[in-house]
Amino acid sequence: MTDEQYIDIAIDISKKAKYPYGAIVVKDDEIIGRSDDRTLMETSMYSHAKLEAIESASKNKNLYGDLKGATIYVSCEPCMMCMGAILYEGFSKIVYAATLQDSNDNYCPEMITNIDELAKYANTKIEIIKELHREKAIEVLKQHK
Repeated sequence: MTDEQYIDIAIDISKKAKYPYGAIVVKDDEIIGRSDDRTLMETSMYSHAKLEAIESASKNKNLYGDLKGATIYVSCEPCMMCMGAILYEGFSKIVYAATLQDSNDNYCPEMITNIDELAKYANTKIEIIKELHREKAIEVLKQHK
C-alpha cells in the first residue's frame, strides 16, 4: 500500500472515533497497531490515538521497545507527548495529515510544538511526511466541533 492509502485509514479511524483522531502503525507492509478501540480520554487524558496505536502494536506483536523501522500514520500531527513516545520507540517514519494548528483552529486548544525540533532528539534519523491529505483530516476536525 502507499502512504496515501495508509493515511486514509488513519483518517477513517478518526471519523469513527469519539474524538477526531486516528492512528495506525505499519511495519513490514503490515498494519500491526490501530487506535480504533480507545482514543483521547477514553481511559485517561493521556490516551491519545498515537499512543493507543503504539500500545496496540506492542501488544499484538510483543514489540515493546522494538518498533524500529515502523511507520506511524496519524490523522493529526503528533503532540509533544506522542512525539516523545514515537522517538522512544525508534520509528523510522511519521506521516500526518492535519497540523496541530489545524486541531487548535478547528477542534480544541493545542500546545503548538515544532515537530522538526523534537525530531532532533531521535537516536536515528526519522523521516517526516507532513500534511498528506490534510484537507480530509481538517473536515473531520470541523465535523466534531
